[in-house]
Amino acid sequence: MRWLLLALLIAVVAGGYVAGGALDDPSADGVVSEVIDGDTIVVDSEHVRVIGIDTPEIAHGDEPAACYGAEAARFVRAAVGGRRVELVVGAEPRDRFGRLLADVRPSDGPLAGRDLASVVAERGFARTLAIAPNDHAAVPLARLVAEARRARRGLWGACGFARAFPGR
Repeated sequence: MRWLLLALLIAVVAGGYVAGGALDDPSADGVVSEVIDGDTIVVDSEHVRVIGIDTPEIAHGDEPAACYGAEAARFVRAAVGGRRVELVVGAEPRDRFGRLLADVRPSDGPLAGRDLASVVAERGFARTLAIAPNDHAAVPLARLVAEARRARRGLWGACGFARAFPGR
């Protein structure tokens, strides 16, 4: 009877790991199969929202893209598309849309080992988005965005806040 219970427990734990996937772990890695926009990627069929930044929207249906939305998505696609990344899942693991919330670090390529949110912010493709409890990098990201804004890099030179983030 004990062996049966032990076998059942192992099956439940293993099944949960397979069903939930390693991406529910606090730290995992996988391959970026798709870049949705500048702050959302798909890693091993899991939609992942990059913690700490917000990039301009891309076109959705009848809604046109915001200024610099396509450029932000193109940069992230070139940086991580098809590449292996490490994910560090946030203290709050999912947003209201069910996306996994994580810090993303490419494992190879030109950004290997760097925090994707930091690079996107410093290149002028994003504003900060600090939402507790996933606000651990809010201060350094705010500094990078302020520096990009002062230097008029990316969206800050091309369109400014109002055109990149209409209605916000």
